Amino acid sequence: MKLLLLIQSFFLVNFYLGQTLKINISGLRNSSGTIRVCFYNTSESFDKEKPMLIKIEPKAKITNGNLTISYADLKPGTYGIAILDDENSNQKMDYGWVLPKEGFGFSDYYHTGMSHPKFESFDFVLKNEDKTVQIKLRYL
Repeated sequence: MKLLLLIQSFFLVNFYLGQTLKINISGLRNSSGTIRVCFYNTSESFDKEKPMLIKIEPKAKITNGNLTISYADLKPGTYGIAILDDENSNQKMDYGWVLPKEGFGFSDYYHTGMSHPKFESFDFVLKNEDKTVQIKLRYL
């Protein structure tokens, strides 16, 4: 009986604590500023540029243009991640005449177009298991 309670407790703790999402970011060109990680859960929130969650991460642990960050506090669901390499830490994308000056990237999707991608191009489902996504930054 005690073994059964122990097993049930283990599964309940894992269910409520969630799983770990690991994000591997590649192509960072320097260690200046911060990484702005925006989590979206619908195409409407992405189109309106209203993320459900924003995390600001330091770039101190960059190795050869790569950085890995992890989050263990996300609930299962559909997400899409958009990242900004905020080189001057001003919390927004900076532009030249027309094009962005800073790098950007999306979860498991390398955007080559000149307009916003569709949410469905970079969304993913986070289940009750650990997940890793790749984000390759693009600079224009």
